[in-house]
Amino acid sequence: MDTYRHRVQYYETDQMKIVHHSNYIRWFEEARIDYLEKSGISYVGMEKRGIVSPVVSVEAKYLKMVRFGDEVRICVRMEAYNGVKLEFAYEVRDERLETVYCRGSSTHCFVNQAGTLIAPKRELSDYHEIFMKCLKRDQEEKEREKEAAQRRSAEKSARNREEKK
Repeated sequence: MDTYRHRVQYYETDQMKIVHHSNYIRWFEEARIDYLEKSGISYVGMEKRGIVSPVVSVEAKYLKMVRFGDEVRICVRMEAYNGVKLEFAYEVRDERLETVYCRGSSTHCFVNQAGTLIAPKRELSDYHEIFMKCLKRDQEEKEREKEAAQRRSAEKSARNREEKK
């Protein structure tokens, strides 16, 4: 997962001195824009071409509280792309990437200035190529992470069995 760093600002907190839930969605957007720019697609460039990418759906699951002054990393990965819509997955983690504060996802489409749906696969071949490359890279990374987690779990089980002997 690509990571984006963010230091929690005072205005992002609520009366309970924790980050207000609405800010996580903003952080997802910051991380997504950063991810796309690193991949070669800028929102400014997209808008100059008369294209916008509205949010079709967004979801967040809040797991632990984040407070003023904390530095977090928003990890973002492209989860799906079907030639028309993009889906991203997010994790808000601590600086060392050990604690997960929030998990979420967002789905996006593409429309022109008239609000007509655009299929990047047919109408934006340069974007389509980038999306396909990103999706492949992110899926391969996700598989490697899954395999590494399975190895760690197997190693832990083996250690536990040895300790019981």
